Amino acid sequence: MAVASIFSAVAEGVHRVEESLLSVAEVEHPQISALLRHVLQTEGKRIRPALVLLSGKLGDYNLDRLVPLATAVELLHTATLVHDDVIDNSHTRRGVPTLNSLISGRATILIGDYLFAQSAVFATKSHNLRVMELFSRTLAKICDGELRNVSSSNDGSKSRSEYYRTIEAKTAALFVAATQSGAILANLPEREIQAIGAYGYNVGVAFQIVDDILDFVGDERKMGKPVGSDLRQGTVTLPAIRLAESFPDDGILACIFEDSIDDAERERRIKRVVEMVVSSPAIRLAREEALSFIREAKDALDILPDSDHKRSLLALADYIVERAY
Repeated sequence: MAVASIFSAVAEGVHRVEESLLSVAEVEHPQISALLRHVLQTEGKRIRPALVLLSGKLGDYNLDRLVPLATAVELLHTATLVHDDVIDNSHTRRGVPTLNSLISGRATILIGDYLFAQSAVFATKSHNLRVMELFSRTLAKICDGELRNVSSSNDGSKSRSEYYRTIEAKTAALFVAATQSGAILANLPEREIQAIGAYGYNVGVAFQIVDDILDFVGDERKMGKPVGSDLRQGTVTLPAIRLAESFPDDGILACIFEDSIDDAERERRIKRVVEMVVSSPAIRLAREEALSFIREAKDALDILPDSDHKRSLLALADYIVERAY
């Protein structure tokens, strides 16, 4: 099922979120306004704000409260991407030039900071103390995940447990915030708020695993980046970890990070590792782990009464692991 079809029940809300996002770019300085529009108009699936709205559909659906929160979630996500592009020195994202490629790294960081601040402003418009606290804790957790990732040694020794700790903070935390905050504003019972949060956590983890799989086997034209980009940026993800686990004594990933080799040799080794990942069971094993999280996500919704909106959440979970980019 196409993502637009899944989100059809909240199409009006998503449209209002898009308008709110563009309002953030309405600043006095024309150049900064243009840069903000460049970031905020970049085509995306808007999965996180849609999750806020779909969770809200399960109870009292109040767009005046949900739209600002959904906007806050997307702004927070966008701000992390802006900062990531500086950290990773990325020049394109989904085939579109990053801010990092258009202006200095210092200016890019400041725009990311502005987006973080605006996300907090929109979160306060929920007028719900619990939601604001959840949003604040999520921001802290995302930052912790980023720091953990930056400080981890690029020696190819990352374990699966370390990988999961990182993506729980960097990715899953925002999915939890999106689903739980939407459920809170919809006045759902506490048991259902916790269930929808468990759904968000498991979908978020699966989403990142699939992203990491696609980095090895995705269509470069759709992905907007060459395969193996994570390894080139020094990031070891689940498919590579799965490969390394099959050859525990070979230092199969460590060879990529040796200081003594030049760029040409490093690129040759990265391409070799990518080929090994693709031709080994690593992709299948990583996908099985993603599917396991999707099953957990769908099981978490068992306590909710049947409805079109619950079925949309179940369909979204399937889409997460079926998508091609």
